[in-house]
Amino acid sequence: MKGKILKISFDFMLATLSTLMTFFLYFHGHLDNYDEILQQSLLFAGFYAAFSIFFGTHRTVWRYTSSEDLLDILRAASLTVFTFGVWQHFYVPEIVFKPTFAITQAMCLLGIVAGQRLAHRFIHEGLRARREKANASGSPRSRILLVGAGSTADKFIRAANANPHYGYEIVGVVNNDRTLFADRMHGVPILGKGKHLETILNDLRREARAPQRLVFTEIDPATGSADLMDIPVAMLERAEEFGLRLSRLPDITSFREGLEQSDDGGRLNLKPIAIEDLLGRPQAQLDMQAIRSLIAGKRVVVTGAGGSIGSELSRQIIALKPAAMVLLDFSEYNLYELDLTMADLADGVPYRCALCNVRVEEQVRKVFADFKPEIVFHAAALKHVPLVELNASEGVLTNVSGTRIVAEACRDYHVATMVQISTDKAVNPCNVMGATKRLGEAMAQAMDLEAGNGTRFVTVRFGNVLGSSGSVVPLFRKQLEKGGPLTVTHPDICRYFMTIREAVSLVLQASSHALSHPEYRGQILVLDMGAPVKIADVARQMIRLANLRPDIDVKIEYIGLRPGEKMYEELFDDGEEQVRTDSPSILAARSKIMDADLLRRSVANLEDTARKGDDSAVIRLLTTIVPGYTGDPTDGHPEKADLRRKKA
Repeated sequence: MKGKILKISFDFMLATLSTLMTFFLYFHGHLDNYDEILQQSLLFAGFYAAFSIFFGTHRTVWRYTSSEDLLDILRAASLTVFTFGVWQHFYVPEIVFKPTFAITQAMCLLGIVAGQRLAHRFIHEGLRARREKANASGSPRSRILLVGAGSTADKFIRAANANPHYGYEIVGVVNNDRTLFADRMHGVPILGKGKHLETILNDLRREARAPQRLVFTEIDPATGSADLMDIPVAMLERAEEFGLRLSRLPDITSFREGLEQSDDGGRLNLKPIAIEDLLGRPQAQLDMQAIRSLIAGKRVVVTGAGGSIGSELSRQIIALKPAAMVLLDFSEYNLYELDLTMADLADGVPYRCALCNVRVEEQVRKVFADFKPEIVFHAAALKHVPLVELNASEGVLTNVSGTRIVAEACRDYHVATMVQISTDKAVNPCNVMGATKRLGEAMAQAMDLEAGNGTRFVTVRFGNVLGSSGSVVPLFRKQLEKGGPLTVTHPDICRYFMTIREAVSLVLQASSHALSHPEYRGQILVLDMGAPVKIADVARQMIRLANLRPDIDVKIEYIGLRPGEKMYEELFDDGEEQVRTDSPSILAARSKIMDADLLRRSVANLEDTARKGDDSAVIRLLTTIVPGYTGDPTDGHPEKADLRRKKA
């Protein structure tokens, strides 16, 4: 309290001084009637003190004066000049000044008060920087080149300049805004565009200022991936040639003043670039209005909610404010982990985590009868190809029987929409997992076209998801932690890749798109995943991101294709027609629909066989039901894959 009174008193003195200065300037130093001038100055200062209290300028810490604080001073000064002028007009009419006097008075007041605040801050920062520099003298500093000249880079440069304990010397900034070329950010030069990175690095090397790190500053909040500023991916793959480590700035909340509490004396630790930052293609543009209209105010069920896709679905859906949610999973641990996350995200949306096995019809129907959902996302599945290949009956019971049970419950309980999550492994399947997922697609297609069925059955198909359980990225991370080698099945094996967040966002968009386009009934919506990527290239990229050299520091070992594994994944079956939609990120697959009655009888026979646990008989039945599936787990091997591709 004492400090605030002192600040108000100090501002009162500054306002008095500003008025005296105004009189001196206005009358060119020829002052008469000093008593009257002093009285006017004190009254004006009283007005300013009142408005400064109103706007809280006395509550700010001067050494941390910000632009918002200066705006408060401007507001207080403007109102002071205006109200004091009105007061003079009505109560002291004999004193008449021209508008130029009020303008001069406002400028003097702002100049003195704001100048005092800024001078205090600059003096404090200068003294602190001098102390920090003395304390940090002799400690090595890593040279870094920033990518992106946005607000995050601005805060980082200011923080690094103010605190030498950050341990970084910023040699320049790469940015694509042409108007910023040759400019400086707090003394750091902006050197050029991302596509000219190689030239910039060569120039810095000649100047003996070659950076040791390339730090990406701009992060897309929707995807969490770094903005590469048009830097060619091929250039990033050559980063080790320039002695560069790739990093990204942490969350903006890390830029706290001084970072005095950190364990390393205030040094800000940079995060490594994630593999999803280097997919080499832009993230898909989303129609958020259509996605919100799909979810907002609806009662939603997610099956397989504890899995990689299901949990991300749950997180994105609850942010869209559904009326209520039920999250189903058969794994107690997965559901427990999801519940902890959802508790922080719910924000008033009622939700419930329920242990439920989609293979048990009574459990599913009880949930539907009690909750009465309007939209169901069916993500529950067994998806690991080698495991399902060895456990064919279990694959059928989850991926086929579970899908049928959920779909029939949706139909019987008048659910408006069921969204079936499918996979590129359902295309020209050469493994049990793919064949069972293709059957799931077929059932959804047939029910979507069934006469008199009010429920829409939407199937969305996409490829591999980076970072999902069982994908190559977590496997490679574990192998890197052990020092390698990284195991790849074949040098030429390719996969489509997408981030979990992007895949789920596009599932939501594709679902809303299907509902607004009745002509897509019975068709499969396919997410546009760009070009396929070689797994060996992903392995090399991850080694580089760990600041190691592929084939030198960490070996890549080729172990051969596993049973049921395909050489090349595809997004469209040989017998499917690829159709462009009016959404650039969504395609449609128009395929021949299986006869609904024949499909039901075949599925019933398959389920009966699977319940007996006869895996061989299950595989034989799958070959008779699923077109193109032969039951031979080597169908995806190089020679057979190439032969089939040539025939196609």
